[in-house]
Amino acid sequence: MRLLNAIISDIRFQSKQGFYLVYVIITVMYLIILSLLPESFLRIALPLVVFSDPSVLGLFFIGGIIMLEKGQGVIQVLVVSPLTTVEYIIAKVISLSVVAVVAASAITILSSSETINWFLFLTSVVLTSGIFTLCGVVINAGCNNVNQYILKTIPYMLLLVLPCFSILGAPLLYPLTLVPSVAALRLMLGAFTQITWYESAGLTLYLLLANYLLFRYAVRIFENKIVFQD
Repeated sequence: MRLLNAIISDIRFQSKQGFYLVYVIITVMYLIILSLLPESFLRIALPLVVFSDPSVLGLFFIGGIIMLEKGQGVIQVLVVSPLTTVEYIIAKVISLSVVAVVAASAITILSSSETINWFLFLTSVVLTSGIFTLCGVVINAGCNNVNQYILKTIPYMLLLVLPCFSILGAPLLYPLTLVPSVAALRLMLGAFTQITWYESAGLTLYLLLANYLLFRYAVRIFENKIVFQD
């Protein structure tokens, strides 16, 4: 019940601060751009757009959310609140994942009439959102303002995004799938194209593990650097 209340509170906070309005505007922009593309190019562009939606927005939104909560004293209240750090971060991940799923589904439904694997699609959106949101929590540690946060995201974005181009290369580059963002993109592409069940299962399990390990690390960093400010 405490976690559910935290999720509802997060959704209300994000809506009140205008994050959802920004999401709607960006989603509409994506839809306009995709509507101008020829069908042959749309098959390639749509998975990439849907992949970038929860990743990029999740990474930047979590930074803004935590910064706002720092300024309003919400973080300091965690020290005496019954809400644990684990519940706080889970609530953030779930609330942003819900928005990512809604936006990604809307973009896909309104942009393409082709059949896709919705289970893989939703799984990839949620796991991708989780990876980038948790990265944002880690990056936020030690940041005092939004500008500092944005600067710190640059190397992370390079490390996560550049390896994704390996999917266009030779099979020898497949080991780069160990980079969670590459695995997430492969799973997303698998929802739109043919992918073997064992590859999709392997990618899903790997991303679940990556989310779990990153979550444990994010909790430790958040407590040390933000809550208790060691």
